[in-house]
Amino acid sequence: YVFAKNLFEAGHLGALEWAIYQDWHTFLLQELAERVALHGFLYLQAAPEKCLERLRRRGRPEEKGVQLDYLQQLHAQHESWLVDRTTEVHFAGLREASVLVLDVNRDFEHDAAVRDVLMAKVGSAGAPCRGSSLK
Repeated sequence: YVFAKNLFEAGHLGALEWAIYQDWHTFLLQELAERVALHGFLYLQAAPEKCLERLRRRGRPEEKGVQLDYLQQLHAQHESWLVDRTTEVHFAGLREASVLVLDVNRDFEHDAAVRDVLMAKVGSAGAPCRGSSLK
């Protein structure tokens, strides 16, 4: 949702296209609600600079043109939606879903201690994700 919202706010989607997207988004969520029941979100929160560093290190050709300003826009969209809860979302299930925020700026791939802390936070949130915004 935030990717399309970002496209609209950047002027890459017109008002009509954005309205159609929102209508389809709402329709699909309503139609698939029972099959894709949402219990919560795990928000892997990282600074845009850290995301760019990881993206560059990964070296995927299709990501070569991604710029820091785009990642900053997406970061702001996710923060507004999942942390600040100020994004207007047209589906109650998305508005009311709990969010577990995990700070993933540190290297959890190669640092077992960091990874263990993250896993403990996920485990303590319960299944399905019952916790409110945790850091």
